Amino acid sequence: MKKCALALSALIAAFVASGTQAMSPKKIDSTKHTTAKLQDIIKQQGSVILNTGPGVFDRYVSNSGQCGQGQFARAAYAPTADSSSAFVGYRCISGSDM
Repeated sequence: MKKCALALSALIAAFVASGTQAMSPKKIDSTKHTTAKLQDIIKQQGSVILNTGPGVFDRYVSNSGQCGQGQFARAAYAPTADSSSAFVGYRCISGSDM
Protein backbone atom coordinates (compact mmCIF):
# COMPACT_ATOMS: atom_id res chain seq x y z
CA MET A 1 0.00 0.00 0.00
CA LYS A 2 2.86 2.37 0.85
CA LYS A 3 4.49 1.66 -2.53
CA CYS A 4 1.26 2.49 -4.33
CA ALA A 5 0.85 5.75 -2.40
CA LEU A 6 4.49 6.67 -3.03
CA ALA A 7 4.17 5.94 -6.75
CA LEU A 8 0.98 7.98 -6.94
CA SER A 9 2.65 10.89 -5.12
CA ALA A 10 5.59 10.79 -7.53
CA LEU A 11 3.23 10.72 -10.51
CA ILE A 12 1.26 13.70 -9.21
CA ALA A 13 4.45 15.66 -8.50
CA ALA A 14 5.72 15.00 -12.04
CA PHE A 15 2.37 16.02 -13.53
CA VAL A 16 2.26 19.27 -11.56
CA ALA A 17 5.87 20.11 -12.45
CA SER A 18 5.28 19.53 -16.17
CA GLY A 19 2.10 21.60 -16.11
CA THR A 20 3.88 24.48 -14.41
CA GLN A 21 6.52 24.55 -17.12
CA ALA A 22 3.92 24.41 -19.86
CA MET A 23 2.00 27.31 -18.35
CA SER A 24 5.09 29.51 -17.88
CA PRO A 25 5.19 32.03 -20.71
CA LYS A 26 8.37 32.14 -22.74
CA LYS A 27 10.28 35.40 -22.38
CA ILE A 28 11.39 36.96 -25.65
CA ASP A 29 14.43 39.24 -25.88
CA SER A 30 13.12 42.25 -27.80
CA THR A 31 16.60 43.27 -29.01
CA LYS A 32 17.06 39.95 -30.84
CA HIS A 33 14.17 40.62 -33.25
CA THR A 34 13.29 43.34 -35.74
CA THR A 35 10.31 45.58 -35.10
CA ALA A 36 8.24 43.84 -37.78
CA LYS A 37 9.08 40.38 -36.39
CA LEU A 38 8.09 41.38 -32.82
CA GLN A 39 4.84 42.92 -34.05
CA ASP A 40 4.10 39.67 -35.90
CA ILE A 41 4.91 37.48 -32.86
CA ILE A 42 2.67 39.57 -30.60
CA LYS A 43 -0.14 39.58 -33.17
CA GLN A 44 0.05 35.79 -33.62
CA GLN A 45 0.33 34.90 -29.92
CA GLY A 46 -2.00 37.58 -28.55
CA SER A 47 0.32 38.35 -25.65
CA VAL A 48 3.99 37.79 -24.85
CA ILE A 49 6.47 38.58 -22.13
CA LEU A 50 9.26 40.75 -23.53
CA ASN A 51 12.68 41.13 -21.97
CA THR A 52 13.52 44.74 -22.87
CA GLY A 53 16.69 45.07 -20.80
CA PRO A 54 18.70 43.46 -18.02
CA GLY A 55 16.10 42.15 -15.56
CA VAL A 56 13.28 44.15 -17.21
CA PHE A 57 10.24 42.12 -18.30
CA ASP A 58 6.71 43.18 -19.20
CA ARG A 59 3.63 41.79 -20.91
CA TYR A 60 2.81 43.11 -24.37
CA VAL A 61 -0.52 42.41 -26.08
CA SER A 62 -1.97 42.61 -29.58
CA ASN A 63 -5.19 44.40 -28.59
CA SER A 64 -7.43 45.39 -25.67
CA GLY A 65 -9.17 42.00 -25.81
CA GLN A 66 -6.07 40.58 -24.13
CA CYS A 67 -6.48 42.93 -21.14
CA GLY A 68 -8.36 42.19 -17.96
CA GLN A 69 -11.58 43.78 -16.76
CA GLY A 70 -11.07 47.45 -15.93
CA GLN A 71 -7.95 47.65 -18.12
CA PHE A 72 -7.31 49.16 -21.52
CA ALA A 73 -4.53 48.81 -24.09
CA ARG A 74 -2.00 51.62 -24.35
CA ALA A 75 0.55 51.82 -27.18
CA ALA A 76 3.87 50.35 -26.07
CA TYR A 77 7.38 50.83 -27.36
CA ALA A 78 10.43 48.63 -26.86
CA PRO A 79 14.01 48.43 -28.07
CA THR A 80 14.36 46.09 -31.05
CA ALA A 81 17.19 44.90 -33.30
CA ASP A 82 16.49 47.78 -35.69
CA SER A 83 15.29 50.58 -33.37
CA SER A 84 16.01 51.93 -29.90
CA SER A 85 12.28 52.53 -29.34
CA ALA A 86 9.76 50.95 -31.71
CA PHE A 87 6.00 50.46 -31.48
CA VAL A 88 5.59 46.71 -30.95
CA GLY A 89 2.07 46.42 -29.57
CA TYR A 90 0.21 47.44 -26.43
CA ARG A 91 0.45 47.10 -22.66
CA CYS A 92 -2.58 46.66 -20.43
CA ILE A 93 -3.09 49.60 -18.11
CA SER A 94 -5.57 49.82 -15.24
CA GLY A 95 -8.09 52.63 -15.42
CA SER A 96 -6.64 53.91 -12.14
CA ASP A 97 -3.18 54.28 -13.78
CA MET A 98 -4.37 57.06 -16.08
